[in-house]
Amino acid sequence: MIHQANASSPEIPDYNQLASTTQIWRDLAGYYTRYGDVRELLAGIDDRYAIMNAGDELSLRFAAPPAPPAGWVRDYVIAGDGWIKDGDYNSTYSQTVLPYPYHARKDYNTPPGRLEDEWVYRHHPEDWQTFHTRYVTPRIFTEALRGQGSR
Repeated sequence: MIHQANASSPEIPDYNQLASTTQIWRDLAGYYTRYGDVRELLAGIDDRYAIMNAGDELSLRFAAPPAPPAGWVRDYVIAGDGWIKDGDYNSTYSQTVLPYPYHARKDYNTPPGRLEDEWVYRHHPEDWQTFHTRYVTPRIFTEALRGQGSR
């Protein structure tokens, strides 16, 4: 459940109310970033990133600057550099996290292959030892669909 003070306010999740207790999105098969501190991955624009699944959350914490002068209002702008991929069947290679994006990639037309052949993996293999250790499959979602289909 999401609450907003007004249309221009940030969305604030209400963790005390559940929208669902079952999975509502099909997971893309592949490695995702483990839970915990990922600051190292987000420190620069270097083709290292947090690989997040539906429902994952990234929290940012920073020291608040001094209060603005009287009559002023402070706004925050967060500039991101990343990619979004979803499981829409009309999206290219929508069943897997692979192929991974990177800044020099101009076309997204190479079918998923082996993780070890991925450009991002070859340039940052240590990230799959330290951060991208959570392997996810769509098994729960597809089994639920099969169970509903047999009724």
